[in-house]
Amino acid sequence: MLPEYNLVHAKRDRKKGKGKKNQNSFQPQAASQYKPGNFSFDTIHGLKLTEVEYKVPSSEERKARRAEFQGANGQEGIRSKFLKMLANEHAQELKDLLGMTDAEIARMAEGKSVNGYNVHHKLPIHGGGKNEFSNFILTPLYPHDQWHHDVLDKQIQGIGNGSRKVLLPWTDSMIYDPKQYGFTKDNEKVLPNYTSRVNPNNYPKIYKVEHVADAAARKRELAKFAPPPKDESKKSVVMASLAKQRKRDR
Repeated sequence: MLPEYNLVHAKRDRKKGKGKKNQNSFQPQAASQYKPGNFSFDTIHGLKLTEVEYKVPSSEERKARRAEFQGANGQEGIRSKFLKMLANEHAQELKDLLGMTDAEIARMAEGKSVNGYNVHHKLPIHGGGKNEFSNFILTPLYPHDQWHHDVLDKQIQGIGNGSRKVLLPWTDSMIYDPKQYGFTKDNEKVLPNYTSRVNPNNYPKIYKVEHVADAAARKRELAKFAPPPKDESKKSVVMASLAKQRKRDR
């Protein structure tokens, strides 16, 4: 029997690292043979399918949690606070893993979302998930949508206001790591061996693992569109040539 889901966000002891949640927080148990939905994979986009209790709160409670997450009545939302925390405490990881620019991180430091990314509830609000940092992961849209449509949706059909154990993609990290994309526990790549409801062609290529750039690669790409640098040596040669031409013309 799983312990009660009770993620409590506490003040973090460190400001650098890999964005791991407090080790004393609840950690769901990894699933073994339990595979509802007859999944042909045990890992999707680097997140292990893990068994959790999915219990639907009342409609009023879900609305309140969504308002708390998004911000309402002049109150700052938890999503905004989470983005600020990542920008202030994990800027280097955002660059190394997601290739984010200084401008994008500065936007997050203001509590604003970066285009193309989503703050994902590991256990959704609809399933009893809380608005706590350890229940969040910043992720590109493509894996986010697959976690929902290819894993969760088929397991909660007809759940109504009830509860059941389901498999959810799970990680302790709060920042998505593209390098962990699509591999099983045996380091075998998860190919499209199931019918996906998410069309990768609808997403920018940067969200595929082979196209996700680190900070250095991003700079190289931007450099391709930069104006050519001024070559002072060539400039001096040209000026000297023009000077000689003027002398001959006299």
